[in-house]
Amino acid sequence: MSPLLEVRGLRAGYDGSAVLQGVDVAVEEGTVLAVLGRNGVGKSTLVMSVIGLVRAYAGSVTFAGRDLTGARTDTIAAAGIALVPQGRRVFGPLTVEENLRIAVRRNRPGPWTLERIYEVLPRLKERRGNRGDQLSGGEQQMLAIGRALLTNPRLLLLDEPSDGLSPMVVAQVADVVRALRDDGITVLLVEQNVRLALGLADHVAVMVKGEIAWRTDPAGFRGDRERVRALMSVTGPQ
Repeated sequence: MSPLLEVRGLRAGYDGSAVLQGVDVAVEEGTVLAVLGRNGVGKSTLVMSVIGLVRAYAGSVTFAGRDLTGARTDTIAAAGIALVPQGRRVFGPLTVEENLRIAVRRNRPGPWTLERIYEVLPRLKERRGNRGDQLSGGEQQMLAIGRALLTNPRLLLLDEPSDGLSPMVVAQVADVVRALRDDGITVLLVEQNVRLALGLADHVAVMVKGEIAWRTDPAGFRGDRERVRALMSVTGPQ
């Protein structure tokens, strides 16, 4: 069976400079792939390229058997890919419900409705009349996830979802991601928090200098401390 997302030989970057140096990566449907690596190796560029926000110079991005290389962002979103960006990027002057209703107007047919978002993320229902800039970091992250889910994606791109959050809120985000995986949503997770990533991932890909240097599973990652240290300058979790 073909993977849901398949990236082959992808070179992409900014202003004519390639950050990705021929990335090959695949994500099987219904799984979580965690992309790990030091800062600046191209992890965020990878997800931004998949969603069409960074130009691909070479290679291909195939989703559900469809070539989306070079497609417009709205075309990619309509195909069933959604991004939860680093930093959340909620609309501060708009209320929680207004932020969500923007996504409702763009959604594909599917199970995710505003009512279901409020069931799965009840804090958003409690805060639905508050502006985005009145929310805590954790609440903004839940809002960003809820907004993405309302497009009814098959693939969710999560870019550093734990960034700036307390350990308690990180645990809540992890619970949400596990529930989404159990619900059949495929996840490509870019994350600096190694412990969080390994707790969620079915598969792990480590990036070095714009390339995938190692593919393994969480057990393999934990069991090869020397390689982890060489690639990431960390010892990894116990």
